[in-house]
Amino acid sequence: MRNEEHILAIDLGTTKVCAVVARVLAGDELETIGVGTHPSEGLQNGTVVDLERTTRSIESAAQKALATAGVDIRKAWIGIAASFIQSYNSRGSVAVLQGQRGITKADMKSAIRAAVDMKIPPEMKVLHQIPRWFRVDDVTGVRDPEGMVGNLLEVDLHVVGGRKNDIANIERAVHAAGFRAEGMMLQPIASSLSVLSDDEMDAGVAMIDIGGGTTDIAIYKEGQIIASKVVLIGGDLITKDIASYFAAPSEHAETLKKTFGSAIVTPGDENEMIEIQRIRNRPSKEAPRSELNFVIEARVEQIIQQVERTIVAALPLEELVAGIVLTGGTSMLSGLTEKFQSELRLETHLGIPGGVTGFTDIVKSPTCSTAIGMLLYALAERRRREEEDGNAFQAMFRRLGTMIGNYF
Repeated sequence: MRNEEHILAIDLGTTKVCAVVARVLAGDELETIGVGTHPSEGLQNGTVVDLERTTRSIESAAQKALATAGVDIRKAWIGIAASFIQSYNSRGSVAVLQGQRGITKADMKSAIRAAVDMKIPPEMKVLHQIPRWFRVDDVTGVRDPEGMVGNLLEVDLHVVGGRKNDIANIERAVHAAGFRAEGMMLQPIASSLSVLSDDEMDAGVAMIDIGGGTTDIAIYKEGQIIASKVVLIGGDLITKDIASYFAAPSEHAETLKKTFGSAIVTPGDENEMIEIQRIRNRPSKEAPRSELNFVIEARVEQIIQQVERTIVAALPLEELVAGIVLTGGTSMLSGLTEKFQSELRLETHLGIPGGVTGFTDIVKSPTCSTAIGMLLYALAERRRREEEDGNAFQAMFRRLGTMIGNYF
């Protein structure tokens, strides 16, 4: 039995920073023992625009979580999604110099480097390099070619990268807050780990994490990631639309959205009147609920159009046999799952993070999907580093080994 282990995950959301501390139990189960949040200040669409305020947001959320947990951790996994993030699918191949002796990890690394070099420009830093399959000579669809005999090794790779300077600014804020970034994860990939099942990823599924400033998309088929994307549109724009339409304060617009808002306008809405507070001491007024929901529905339809465009660029909609899984704070908007299902004609449900215990009233919420996914991956990555033979590890964590594919 190892000494007691703890993991800290910090999700840099566009609306709030969420920090979660977990304790590693026997059998490598995770128990959440601390949660902290703070408004996401100093970040604009995931990019640092004020280093000092970003630092304070990270420090405040993390210290709240650590104080609740009663532990002190100085390393953290960081979840990001921003306009400076780009995802690519690429292929790379290498000649196997001693093919009759069997393909080695070094050969696999060389093929992956070749695929990365094909797509990632010098100003970008690689966050994830995820092998989807390998080809050995004429044999395609190979998951793990180590030890196989062959002369040519090719890899099909999903690569996620971000501008080096923007990533460095996030690392500076994390360091200034008193922590070291143990690793960074793209938020939709992290969220997928906590809300998707193996069966869903095998059948074909799109995970849509709708936050305040971004809609993060990850698409899977046959157990592999097909595409990932960060779209700069989210729940904050719905709030701004409401505030603009009714000349209402932003805080009141957010309350209207959460209390009375729906992504679908229903016939009874026009008969229900709601009170609207207005800016600059203007008198409040009443408006039918249908008017509020027309405003919301218009922006939701734009989000769905962006999601559909991303999906069909990767594969036909009908190949998503397991449909759509929504998560993130905005996913809890009334009527949203029904609206997605109606517009895309795909089964849609709300994704609740799993795989951990403790603080269930807080962490069993779509708002915590990214942080929980990072905890799961962080534990898997620690074990991978400890194991000489990655195969045993990958058998325990099939999703993590297959999806993230960070074998080396």
